[in-house]
Amino acid sequence: MPTLGSALGLDGGAIFQIAAVEDLSLDPGIIGLAFALGVLSVPVQVLAARLPLWRAGRNLRLFLLIAALECAVLALLVGLDVVGGGFALIALGVTVAAEINLSVLYAPSWQPLLNYGLASQGRQRVNSWGRAAGGLIVASAVVLFGSAGPVLRTAMFAVVGAVALLLAVAARGIPAPDRPVERDLGASFLEDRPKLSPTMRRIYLILGVAGLATAWPLFLVYADKVLWPGANLGVLGAVQLGGSLLAAASWRSSDTNLGRYGWQAGLVLLAATVALAVVRAPVEGTAEQVVTVVALAVASAANLTILLAMLERAHGDIDEATSVRALTLLDVVASTSLQVGLFIGGLLVSASIDRADWPLDPYRIWLVAGTAAVAMGLASPAFRRSPKE
Repeated sequence: MPTLGSALGLDGGAIFQIAAVEDLSLDPGIIGLAFALGVLSVPVQVLAARLPLWRAGRNLRLFLLIAALECAVLALLVGLDVVGGGFALIALGVTVAAEINLSVLYAPSWQPLLNYGLASQGRQRVNSWGRAAGGLIVASAVVLFGSAGPVLRTAMFAVVGAVALLLAVAARGIPAPDRPVERDLGASFLEDRPKLSPTMRRIYLILGVAGLATAWPLFLVYADKVLWPGANLGVLGAVQLGGSLLAAASWRSSDTNLGRYGWQAGLVLLAATVALAVVRAPVEGTAEQVVTVVALAVASAANLTILLAMLERAHGDIDEATSVRALTLLDVVASTSLQVGLFIGGLLVSASIDRADWPLDPYRIWLVAGTAAVAMGLASPAFRRSPKE
């Protein structure tokens, strides 16, 4: 999934960005607009949250089949050396369609199927170790794609699409509820669902605050423009990715410590953010460079730990009747708040460029305030108690 998402431009996927700029000569502003159009999927995704769980297996396979077709279109565009013009814009249509495909078919299917088919420890292994393995694969794929020529790039799109096609076949083996025969299937799509618990609403609130009030995805831009001009952004990007991969790979499954994992990670994230806040800009000395690199790695690891803890905390609070709705809305809250947060973060980076001599520029003020709010939410007794505690 990480490599497929990168190829189709999901959440600004790197492989797609490289192809769009270097092979198709598309304007960066138009590319950004296409990514932003992903918010069009939100109303449909909210409606998709009412889909019954028995449809999830079929929808997951349909998502993979459509993704394979989208990869084939991109392979054709790159292979035919379509540069600029109307035909190249087809690629932007592909990434918008892929975002809608993800939101409507994948998001309401994958995590609910994990909740149905796996116990807690199995889900945590998939969401942590699987995430770590996927991150390593996509990182290697991005490096290979960036250094490849048009022929190899075309082949990579074709291979990713072929793997998606094979996964669509393999997905038939994922356990899913049987289609009911005694109920009114025509009414099941819009039937009332049991209300979500206060814990789920609290998780939504924390995720929403984390997406809106923290601007970590734009840290590399901030470092280049304000904090550390001249820094090797590739190294900083590798540090940021490495922190999250290390957290995923070192995750230990637990049924009872999820709340504690979350609030402890929140405190660590706050400490790392404060460390970055006290670093003088622009970074010049060796000590400041070390503090910046270590704090970035620690913050990245803490962010992912919080995400994993909240995700499994949500799994523990739902059942078969509420899983699709609860987990789809979780994806809506997380992705939408992140997109709005990226917009706010971009404005804050711009506002910080001429204020590097301030003790705290707008970007870092926002970062500290946002992580403090997240840490306070995670430290609340209601969240710290795990379902089995």
